[in-house]
Amino acid sequence: MLPQDRRSAPRVETGTLVIHHELGQSADHAWTTLAVTLDLNEFGLRAQTTEALRLGGRYRFSLAVENDIVQATGRVVHVAKTLNGTFEIGVEFLQIGAEDIARVRRFLRERAPA
Repeated sequence: MLPQDRRSAPRVETGTLVIHHELGQSADHAWTTLAVTLDLNEFGLRAQTTEALRLGGRYRFSLAVENDIVQATGRVVHVAKTLNGTFEIGVEFLQIGAEDIARVRRFLRERAPA
């Protein structure tokens, strides 16, 4: 049985590239890795990655939305290992600029089911 969906807004299925790195790490311990979004809304995203992100960790995300790059800081609220050995993560956005929110909303409106 799947856990109850507690999202405050529906998400739209996506498949965009995400680059992320953990905040607060020294240059010697900082790392950047890639993920692919599975779905997205203006409050967060779900993505698949080959690296397990730290539950509760704060990360800086750069994600492709159309021809733009949206920047956001988010907190990992869900991590699950998948059958193929990758990880599915849920991210709640903590900080995202007004222009980036507008880009995400426009992207979601264009893909929302009729």
